[in-house]
Amino acid sequence: MLKWFVDLLANIFHRKDAEPKPAPILRREVSGQEIFNALAAKFPEAQIFLSDNRKWACDIQDIEDFLTLDNTNHEKWREDRFDCDDFAFRLMGQLSVPGYAELTKALVWTDVHALNGFLDTNLDFWFIEPQGDTISDKLEKWQGSKVRLIVI
Repeated sequence: MLKWFVDLLANIFHRKDAEPKPAPILRREVSGQEIFNALAAKFPEAQIFLSDNRKWACDIQDIEDFLTLDNTNHEKWREDRFDCDDFAFRLMGQLSVPGYAELTKALVWTDVHALNGFLDTNLDFWFIEPQGDTISDKLEKWQGSKVRLIVI
């Protein structure tokens, strides 16, 4: 049991993609109230937790550039060992480094799935599927039908 846990932690925190990522262009400072209002308008039934009073928004291209260099999507999916929530936590961790930590990035839980997301400079919300590096303004059917929780 202990070996399984150590292997899981090693897989999550392995630094194979530790090369520097290009820093995003921080284009718009956004207040916590603006973030909350944008999210509440789009996801009125979701619980929303903001960890900071200010964040910065970037363009979708900055996130796309980051994802091309990030290896989270190359991890092996394992039921109840390294599944959707683990992918989402790992990508959130990868985005929590200097230069990216101040972005309006999120952990998202739907009624059936965990994934990531972010607000762009127009305060439009985009979902990031960390298992495939896809970005979309809508959930795919398999990702669920209702956003339950957003943590920024």
